[in-house]
Amino acid sequence: MPSNPSRSFTVRGTRNGSLVTLTWQDGRLVGDYPTIDLIEVHVAIAEAASDDTRMAKYFADVGPGGGNALEDPVVAYRLIVAVLDTVRDVSGDPPEDVAATRQRVSR
Repeated sequence: MPSNPSRSFTVRGTRNGSLVTLTWQDGRLVGDYPTIDLIEVHVAIAEAASDDTRMAKYFADVGPGGGNALEDPVVAYRLIVAVLDTVRDVSGDPPEDVAATRQRVSR
């Protein structure tokens, strides 16, 4: 029985003047706890606001899926980028749409 290969990516950047590192692996985030907490709050608010079309537009990066949003690497990546002030480096196996947000990467 073949096992599913593990997938992960790491994003390094800044938030509120501090350097932070977040790693997504198979639907879980590890790294800077306050930043992960902010992302989880973002997901919870998006889920609660999903029935309100005016509020839902502010959480379009979460997309459908609500509480399972972090299982999707594209959604997780978009959420990480949304809460960081700058993205300095992305490594590992990031989603294909990283190129679309690459302009936010600062050197």
